[in-house]
Amino acid sequence: MALWGQGDPRWIVEEREDTKNVNNWHWSEVDASNSSKKFFKEKFLELGVTGSEGSVRVSEVTKCNGEATVNNRKGKVIYFFEWDIELKWCGKTEMSNDNITGKILIENVSEENTADEVDITTRQEKNGSEHSKLHSIVKQQLAPKCREVIAQYIQFLQTEHGKQVILPTKGGQGINAVSAKPATVNTIKKKMDETVISKAPAKKTENVTMKRTELTLRDTFKCRRDDLFQCFVNPDRMKAYFGGEAEVDPRESGKFTLLGGAITGTYLEIHPVEKIQQHWRFKDWPADMYSSVTLTFKDTGSSTEVTLHQTGVPQSTLEQIKGGWSRYYFNPIKMTFGYGSGSL
Repeated sequence: MALWGQGDPRWIVEEREDTKNVNNWHWSEVDASNSSKKFFKEKFLELGVTGSEGSVRVSEVTKCNGEATVNNRKGKVIYFFEWDIELKWCGKTEMSNDNITGKILIENVSEENTADEVDITTRQEKNGSEHSKLHSIVKQQLAPKCREVIAQYIQFLQTEHGKQVILPTKGGQGINAVSAKPATVNTIKKKMDETVISKAPAKKTENVTMKRTELTLRDTFKCRRDDLFQCFVNPDRMKAYFGGEAEVDPRESGKFTLLGGAITGTYLEIHPVEKIQQHWRFKDWPADMYSSVTLTFKDTGSSTEVTLHQTGVPQSTLEQIKGGWSRYYFNPIKMTFGYGSGSL
């Protein structure tokens, strides 16, 4: 039996009061499939670009099939994942108000391939010059952004799940995970296997490491559904309850700036009286970080109920954003237009 501080370091008992997986020697595993699906959905739905011929964005993650696990064995972190993803893109050209759509197929996303080796195929659903113009933007500008998300996913697995299978050792430091693979291992695999999981990991870019969450709010207004819907798309109405600080282009791909630039975003979809989808951000968030907002309107007979669902919200700002919707939107609408009491 080895004494403390002597012998093969693999058999030296670390000072771990919880006695869990001493020296990270035993096999441990974390299922990262659900968190991976959530990551892909949030990241892909943030993507959108504008070119000289028009603008396009990812409107839906139509398929996300696969699995991901993170394992530890003898102090080494091993990542396994395989995904096939299908996205729907939509957009409009400067010359047409038609909503043009297509698909993006992302295949062979696995630990065996680098982000540059992943297969990305783009398609347009219909033929025509306007469709081809937007398809060109998708291929040249949107597809590379999709590839960037795949690269971010690799870092996500490292920072979010690697630390779950590597427990801190004496002094609070993580095990240096040295690759068991030969020098010919591919770039992603090598980068993962050499990751050091520690109590205080190196800071990545804010968009990658910042925890994101979602929220759902509901409120009731004493007004007709169309009247309430107009409060979120009509520039005059929005200026009324925002005190004049509202610049709004109420059309799909149209921009909005509220409260002197404190809130900015883009209208993604506008379904009259029924639903509005937006990219929405607060000025204090990291650059290029957007959340996705969906507003749905329901006629209850005696009033109108609005349901707000927002994804991709930085967790540290969750309570601030929740309060902001009531403080700057819902309550001012009721006070300005008298929708808080009375009958239709």
